[in-house]
Amino acid sequence: MRYLERAPLEAKMSVLGFGCAALLGRSSRSESLTALGTAFDAGITFYDTARSYGYGGSEGVLGDFFAKRRDKVVICTKFGILPASQGGWKQKIKPIARVVVKAIPALRKAAQQQAASQFIVGQFDLATLKSSFEISLRELRTDYVDILILHAAPASVLAQDDLLEAMGRLVENGKVRIAGISAELPVISRYFQERQKPLTTAQFALNLSLMNFVTETKKNADLLLVANHPFGGPGGNANARIDLLRNDASLPQTLREKLVPGDPQVLPEVVLNCILDGTGISAVIPAMMQVPHITSNVRAVENCRFSSAELALIRQQLATFPNQIASGL
Repeated sequence: MRYLERAPLEAKMSVLGFGCAALLGRSSRSESLTALGTAFDAGITFYDTARSYGYGGSEGVLGDFFAKRRDKVVICTKFGILPASQGGWKQKIKPIARVVVKAIPALRKAAQQQAASQFIVGQFDLATLKSSFEISLRELRTDYVDILILHAAPASVLAQDDLLEAMGRLVENGKVRIAGISAELPVISRYFQERQKPLTTAQFALNLSLMNFVTETKKNADLLLVANHPFGGPGGNANARIDLLRNDASLPQTLREKLVPGDPQVLPEVVLNCILDGTGISAVIPAMMQVPHITSNVRAVENCRFSSAELALIRQQLATFPNQIASGL
């Protein structure tokens, strides 16, 4: 595994992070602990959670698992989206709902829409920062977090001086090592221009449909930049884009031959390394609750068949594809 040694983080931060949104969300406690154990044993030391993940339960699972390993990991949590209060009956039917959705995949969209209604978004006041952060510390069983992030923040948050000053005090007092923001790309672009203190890290979606944004990440590589949703993207999936690359006669034959049809490692190697190599991105966070996905992503980062020059060429070519994908070509 490749690691970053970045002050003031005390532990080495793996460039492959573990997204914790599904802990106690789509996954049971047993499944969550299995995934965490697999990731940690594979060398992953960066874990990204939030107060809202797992309907408020993700941080607790993470805290239990790392209670005796706290000094070995980098934990990022977020505030600004709160889980709605879960009544006793809702808690009881969650295991049943997980089984039903797994058995009938067609119900997944309806389940996702229902899940979206279980959150209170846009909570960026001082009282919420205080209460949310105190709960996070308690659930994570720690007296500090490595990274604290404004969760899905609007541009207006960048002008909330009182909130940013309060986050700065948490950094000064050692309760938070690094403060930052997660947001849509237009907001991240504005943050790049303004560089509000104390924010020194940014988290945002970056995938094969968004390679144009790399021009901005390269210019801001002094920040701790973290990409999420690497396998996502509007207007098509990553496999469709790789198919276009494979059939693109303008690419060198030697490169196209590496895009072997049917090789399951091609997808994670292209996706993860196009994001990490030569872009200014420090780490990437895929959602990977299944053991095969974890091991495959670790292998992709540790042993990539594509050179830096080939990855740059792939990014360049991918930047011409989004309209084709969106129109179904």
